[in-house]
Amino acid sequence: MRIDLHCDGVEAPPGLRDYVARRMRFAIGRFRDHIQWARVKVADVNGPKGGADKRCVVQLRLRNLPDVVFAITQLEVRAAVDEAADRVARVLAQRVRRHQRPARQAGAPVAALPA
Repeated sequence: MRIDLHCDGVEAPPGLRDYVARRMRFAIGRFRDHIQWARVKVADVNGPKGGADKRCVVQLRLRNLPDVVFAITQLEVRAAVDEAADRVARVLAQRVRRHQRPARQAGAPVAALPA
């Protein structure tokens, strides 16, 4: 699985690429068979105006499931990446669990619960 990192208006400090790859690989490790590729974009929200807001946008192309796309904004790049990695793990667990759960058929009998 490929993880692409793009920096837009943010100077990539030494080690940022490795940090992002390590955090995302850890977050999606057990779901890697469901993912074709991942793209992480780090951008400076305020651009040339200055300021401390950094945005981390994550896009995951999944196999046989809808894509996952979301953005996290934090004061620092690493904080945005950390929060994005945590959210990736939660969203993937939810999507995969929902996909693996057998759909209830219409008209199928529902078991009665004891009173």
